[in-house]
Amino acid sequence: MKFRLLYEGPIAPRQRASLVDIHAIRTALAPQIRELWQHSPLRSEAEKMLKEKYDIPASQIGILETRGATVFAPLVSKRLDLMCELDIIFLRRQAPGQLIGEGGDIDNRIKTLLDALSMPPPAQQKHFENTISSEPIHCLLQDDSLVTKLSVETDRLLRPAENEHDLVAIIGAKISASRLTFTNIGIVN
Repeated sequence: MKFRLLYEGPIAPRQRASLVDIHAIRTALAPQIRELWQHSPLRSEAEKMLKEKYDIPASQIGILETRGATVFAPLVSKRLDLMCELDIIFLRRQAPGQLIGEGGDIDNRIKTLLDALSMPPPAQQKHFENTISSEPIHCLLQDDSLVTKLSVETDRLLRPAENEHDLVAIIGAKISASRLTFTNIGIVN
């Protein structure tokens, strides 16, 4: 399954990004991931997958996990044996290919984005103890170890930005099963 997510706003380098900044990006992307569950192939497979494998009603889409009092619904999880490839385009005020500049270096901004695409790790649970969400927060990844391929391209953002960390991120995702079968490695009975 392939799809794209769009994020517009600040992504600070990892060393400057707070947990609040990362969670703001996560919650900005959550409605797009929630919407994804309303369309094929997820919609048509959700009831079957969740009912057969986990005996969870289709209304509780995603495999739910909690951090503190907050419920998260990651699309790509170890329990579903899924993995993800990411193809990211960063449109920013710096010149294309400029990896280090006023807005922060690309690799540390990627780290911030990967944290935002993932559920918070268990070590951050205390930060979510007083936060209660009425609906699960949908996120792409259970954790970033499920990313098997990462491609990043930069280009110039041709509009004004409010601050040096503002950018437009176009995030292409390709989700696939992580288990090898005899047919997909070329061995056929």
